Amino acid sequence: MIQSFRELMDKNPTESSLKLVYKYLYREIISLSIPPGTKINHTKIANDLEVSRSTVRDAVLMLVKANLVEQLPNQGFCISHLNKKEMSDLYTTRKIIESGAAKILCETITKSQIEYFNNILCDMEKAIEENDFETFAQLDCAFHRSIVEFCGIQYIISMYDSIADLIIRYIAFTAYTPKNTKPLTPIMLRHHKMIITSFEYGMTENVVNLIDKHFNDAEKALLHPEYHLSFS
Repeated sequence: MIQSFRELMDKNPTESSLKLVYKYLYREIISLSIPPGTKINHTKIANDLEVSRSTVRDAVLMLVKANLVEQLPNQGFCISHLNKKEMSDLYTTRKIIESGAAKILCETITKSQIEYFNNILCDMEKAIEENDFETFAQLDCAFHRSIVEFCGIQYIISMYDSIADLIIRYIAFTAYTPKNTKPLTPIMLRHHKMIITSFEYGMTENVVNLIDKHFNDAEKALLHPEYHLSFS
């Protein structure tokens, strides 16, 4: 049995096999551990997780409803492709939510919150030095989520939560590095530094403009030919 699935079982001893398999596959897809376009082998998954094939089939059908798996005509199932329209809509939504949260945060941010952002920044710099782009992507996600959570407005936080899993999937995509190439993480890092400075000095208009530019540049980076995972 795969260790991560066993750990999931240990943490959720009362949940059914179906829910556990669904959660496991969901995490694997969102994190891009299973790349977009990958065909699903029900038998292999069932053997790896030591569950029935019917349980895997039912979990996969649940993932179809969640738009994370596609059914292929007479060819089974595959992991849903990343989608340019979905990505564009997601980044537009993030700009609206995070810009609004940042405006509020500029007026209320504390020294401890600024310190928290700076600590994330240090960890991101270290991740770049070590070419650990997966960790960089996780830290990037934490940085942006903190902007929303620190604003303290529950409705804004709830809106962000509604797209949080999609955000993780597309941020994880930036951690994918084709052979002999690097993602454009230094540019993203520089934006983060400037955003923190704007928070520190209460520069509301500046932080909004920076967030807009940050997401516009991130979207362009994702569309770069180097990122050649299945992307429709």
